Amino acid sequence: MGSERDLLVVFGSVQRVMRAERAARDRGLDVDAAPAPRAVSSECGVVLEARSAEAGALAEALESVELAPQAVYRRQSGTWTPATLRSTAPAVSVRLTGGSAYGGCGAKLAKGLLHSVLCGLPRVESEALIVGIETADDAGVVKLTDELALIHTTDFFPPMVDDPYAFGRIAATNALSDVWAMGGVPLAAMNLVSYPLKQLGGEVLKEILRGGLEAMAEAGAVLAGGHTIEGAELLYGLAVTGTVHPDEVWRNGGARPGDALVLSKPLGTGLVTTAAKAAMAAPDHLTTAMRWMTTLNREAAEALKTVGPHAVTDVTGFGLAGHAAEMAEASGCAIELELAALPAMPGALDAAAAGLVPAGAGKNRSSLAAVLSIAGGADELRVDLALDPQTSGGLLAAVTPDAAERLLRRLPGAALVGRVTAGPAGEVLLR
Repeated sequence: MGSERDLLVVFGSVQRVMRAERAARDRGLDVDAAPAPRAVSSECGVVLEARSAEAGALAEALESVELAPQAVYRRQSGTWTPATLRSTAPAVSVRLTGGSAYGGCGAKLAKGLLHSVLCGLPRVESEALIVGIETADDAGVVKLTDELALIHTTDFFPPMVDDPYAFGRIAATNALSDVWAMGGVPLAAMNLVSYPLKQLGGEVLKEILRGGLEAMAEAGAVLAGGHTIEGAELLYGLAVTGTVHPDEVWRNGGARPGDALVLSKPLGTGLVTTAAKAAMAAPDHLTTAMRWMTTLNREAAEALKTVGPHAVTDVTGFGLAGHAAEMAEASGCAIELELAALPAMPGALDAAAAGLVPAGAGKNRSSLAAVLSIAGGADELRVDLALDPQTSGGLLAAVTPDAAERLLRRLPGAALVGRVTAGPAGEVLLR
């Protein structure tokens, strides 16, 4: 029966895996503790192998002993894809990424074009609006009382992976991230959907929404409703509301010369998913990218709260270089990024070397032309990495050097990627 086990259940510790194995076997389920593929777990070397046909029964067994998995993966076409034990639907075999020229946050309008469109539009002023659109922060913030403010944000985009559940979970994780980037806590969310019903059918939509719900549940947010239209192109995301103390809002401005820049997740989601779309990504590389894209930024935000960051943003469609430029401009400083220090997901640089660079990276390079400098002899593959549009990327924080050391010890996958300097406001140097 071992060859039929197509689920991997991740718990984060050997002890929890052993407890889960005993609970499942007590109910006659075909499970086994097995070495963890590195692509699905970087914290524990053991996972639980199970069968998707017994997923519901396994979920009940785990609930009976109060064990909640950290993650679940299902094998599809050789790739371990994010999944859930509560889905009774069979794996849906569709090619979601075939319907759009862009995927994920790479579909964002170029920053320069967006600026020109917004320029001159009237703005409604209010003393209650703590954060608006002026500094390109990750969300808006409205003050309700001296103790409470609401964070408002939205994100939606076309799929960057073919599995419906994984796409839904990634899109929701990406939207929720804006709240943590502002120092807040997610409260509620609304689904935003454009869906080609005749092409994809209802079951695919159900799995997309299931993935979004799982991410919301893990974040502690509730689904308050949504809006779904029938459209020619698949788009999914969330409108999210969060809460924060008015005096504890994080901004992308406030970085100081001498600050260290810490990034909480590795880079390369755009490169890896572009390679996957061309059927040129190793299965383990795509699995790792999906694992990072479905990882909430909650832990990173909690760690940042212990060190008092000077500036924070999350890295998404404008790439590391683009979001660093926004931070530099809002802070009145310059930023230097160390290309050799940029953490790359497995397969990302290979994709760049093969020319599998997403179109969004080119948009980012063009938008940054006036403020971006690249040192002579710079590794062009790592320049592509710095410009790569990220979907559900990590938090980028400007902190003191001492605080940076503490963050690196606490956050697996985090890296020191550069520093803030007293150069011209908004300039970014890749060196």
